[in-house]
Amino acid sequence: MICERYSKSFLCALCVPCVLCASAFAAPRASDDPPHRDTAIESLIRDAAALPPEFNADVLIRIAGSTRVADLAWKREMLEEAFFRAYAAPVAYRRTSVRVPPDSLQGALTQAYDTQIARVPLQVRAAQLMAFVAPLRARELFEWIDLNLAPAVCSDVLVPAVDEYYGALSTLARTTFAPSERGDAVRFLELYLWRAHLPTEMPAVARALLRFRPSAIEATYLETFYGQLLNAGTSDPRGFSVSDIDIVGRSADLQGADRERSVPGWFVMDSLKAYLLKHLNGPRCADSATESFVPSAFNAAARLLRADPIAEVTPINADAIRPSRLLGGARIDLYWQTFSARRLYEMWMGLRGTGQNPVPERVRRTDEWRDNADRFITELDQWTGRSEASERDYFYQKATLFANLLDLMPSSAVRIRGLRDFIDFMRHADTDRDQRALWFVFVNRLLELSRGNNRRQTLTLMEQSGQPTLSTYARLERMMPPQRRAGSGASVVPAATR
Repeated sequence: MICERYSKSFLCALCVPCVLCASAFAAPRASDDPPHRDTAIESLIRDAAALPPEFNADVLIRIAGSTRVADLAWKREMLEEAFFRAYAAPVAYRRTSVRVPPDSLQGALTQAYDTQIARVPLQVRAAQLMAFVAPLRARELFEWIDLNLAPAVCSDVLVPAVDEYYGALSTLARTTFAPSERGDAVRFLELYLWRAHLPTEMPAVARALLRFRPSAIEATYLETFYGQLLNAGTSDPRGFSVSDIDIVGRSADLQGADRERSVPGWFVMDSLKAYLLKHLNGPRCADSATESFVPSAFNAAARLLRADPIAEVTPINADAIRPSRLLGGARIDLYWQTFSARRLYEMWMGLRGTGQNPVPERVRRTDEWRDNADRFITELDQWTGRSEASERDYFYQKATLFANLLDLMPSSAVRIRGLRDFIDFMRHADTDRDQRALWFVFVNRLLELSRGNNRRQTLTLMEQSGQPTLSTYARLERMMPPQRRAGSGASVVPAATR
């Protein structure tokens, strides 16, 4: 357009610079091009979007934590999507228990909660990874996490557990503020620690304060803050019975670290003693036995810290402890109680051996052992579970027997048959929204099995199962083995087995 205004004699002289100028703006430099995105990963993300929200969030977090994704903008997109998808997870937060038989409903539920696919663990994981990508955004996401914890009840051995929340809080406070913003970091830490009110939260709070690595001045202030939290804590007899010894240990660790920082006094131990006495003399669950060990644990911790028993921290007199009243106890629902379940369990034990260790591998490689395993798989396939108390109980027991057998069996055609049958059983068992966390326990067991012998066959069978979650996690496992995912903690898989 500019060139048309001038005569032909000036045409070349004027238009060439114009063309060069226009092309300089129209064509971005190679360095401005968006980073290449792996099409296989993009395909996996698209397929994961169709999964239930907690699985979709988990897959996105695992991909974002992989070294295969170098594009920080892409990581941020995935982490934000995962964080908001996690709001739709059917379970809000983890619950845990202690001294519960693993072969029980309560033991099974503890395993289900440990899969980290509840809303709070998912959102915490997303916020923690976001700290490496966009620190300010990580804090914003963390601020939107809602705990809303309810006290436990004596009729249930499971109690709320949000240790990962307070661990992430401490990390974000320590790492996402500049040295000149240390005061803001302390205020950020304090603001969200005020959410803690249950006994099961107090060990995590003490650990968070310790990992914040406060200066002597900060530690002095935070000791007072910790004492206020303990004093304002909610009464929760079941939660206290689960965490009482841990509260003593973590508080003593905090006091010991503060003494090394030359913080004067014994404020943590004094506040802890008052907190313990309030709960020891309050209501107690009838089936709880841990409270009787608390006085000796506290007194031993004070001695190790070299606290003066007269002038500083007086010991707790166990003889003066009396609960104000006894509440009910919890029921433990043991598995393998029906005739069919017990018979299959005994068949499995016959294959495994009743000793502490399983029968030697040379025995498990014999034709006799393999034939017995083949018959066991047939019996297990034919078990319908009609006599079990619930579909959930039937699923857990049958899936446990499948997984345990496969973990024990050397490579053989019979093992491949058992693997096919297990995956087929899993394919038809993913029907109950409230049971998905328990079902996911065995998705993880299949992934663990794939890290040993028959890796290719295991992942291929999962991919070809027709069950979207099994297929997606198999592709993720094949594409990003554990050693390539940040914070996996899983064993390294040799390249030759992939």
